[in-house]
Amino acid sequence: MNIGFSVASAINLALVVLCLGVLVQSVRLDRRIRALRDNNLGEAVFRLDRATQQARLVLDDLRFVLANDVTARSEGAAAAEAMRDELAMMVDIGNSVAERISEAASQAQAAEVAARTRATRAGLEAQAERAGEDLAPAPAPTLAPAPALASARTTELSSRVFDILSAHVPRDTSRGSAVA
Repeated sequence: MNIGFSVASAINLALVVLCLGVLVQSVRLDRRIRALRDNNLGEAVFRLDRATQQARLVLDDLRFVLANDVTARSEGAAAAEAMRDELAMMVDIGNSVAERISEAASQAQAAEVAARTRATRAGLEAQAERAGEDLAPAPAPTLAPAPALASARTTELSSRVFDILSAHVPRDTSRGSAVA
């Protein structure tokens, strides 16, 4: 029975040690609770509650600002896309007009060269007749002077450019700009 007594004594001894540990922890916990009461626990809770309320107000303001900012940015993006499309259309029209003007200028230069060639040929024929030689079997037709021909061609080109622009650029009278 010696073994049974020593096991029972060991368990009792372990239980005494654990009870002493609980007693020490209870004293420490009691001291901390008294310290919290002395340090105005109510005031600390009030400050924490006030900080929480301020954080909620800031979060509400932040939500409002973000909601409005997203709306404003989406409207700005839509307006920017509309302007980009309108600008792309204007660039296309401008390129088309530039090509037509270039073609018309080339035609005007060719017409001017032809007129000068004819005038030079007519002058050579006139000199040949005076000299008694006949270089051309048929007389040259009478042509308008080169400056008058160039002025008429410029007027014609200007009217073509105006016709092209007025036919390809519809106007929105409410805004005063081209509309896609």
